[in-house]
Amino acid sequence: MTKPALSRAALPPAIQRALDLAVDAKAAAPVVLQLTDVAGYTDWALVVSGRSDRHVGGITEAIMAGLKDQQRSPIGTDGLEEHLWDLLDYDDFLVHVFYHPVRKHYDLESMWRDAPRVELGLPEDVMDTSALEGLTPPTDMPPFRGGSFGAFPGELEDEEELADAPGELPEGAEDEEPEEGDEDEAAEYDEPDDFADEEGEYAYDEGDEGDEDDDALAAEDPDSDAAPADAPPADAPPADVPPRRK
Repeated sequence: MTKPALSRAALPPAIQRALDLAVDAKAAAPVVLQLTDVAGYTDWALVVSGRSDRHVGGITEAIMAGLKDQQRSPIGTDGLEEHLWDLLDYDDFLVHVFYHPVRKHYDLESMWRDAPRVELGLPEDVMDTSALEGLTPPTDMPPFRGGSFGAFPGELEDEEELADAPGELPEGAEDEEPEEGDEDEAAEYDEPDDFADEEGEYAYDEGDEGDEDDDALAAEDPDSDAAPADAPPADAPPADVPPRRK
């Protein structure tokens, strides 16, 4: 059974008031999402856009002042120093006031695409963002407002654990230059095996097995130059001749 669309009349009075205050402050494209079934930390989120950092700050101040008149103060805030993404946490609802390019960058509405969207019935000029599309994005995007400010529970913690998990390369490790001394060590293991012959077989430099092979060859070919492993040195005197006395 399809659930009926949510209407503005279904909103709690405090978030209706926040919406009105944002629209009065010329906020653009307000969106209200019901997060009850997709987030465990709040029920609603109001997302709006501003045309500059000063405009974002003005919208935020208007909402805070208007709700304070109703004895509602945020239990937490974030981003109020730079006004690129101002976040107000009123426990049962959140208010995200974005500089519009930052809103497009993070695209919270897509992250919460499974959340029901409230039909607000606002005029087209309020929902129109065409005048904001050409705004210059900030040189440095503000950090994502994670935790209870927009991420699903445990979402960011899992990403941090994976970043340091065994077998995972640190970010940017692929681009790092080898330290001094590492290049020679890497080259040593890249070279063909010094102990392999041309056909890829390994030869013995010394040892019993090599001596056995020499003995076998000498037995088959009496004229061979190879000497038995137990043969005395060439310059040693015959065994039956006493050593010369001085």
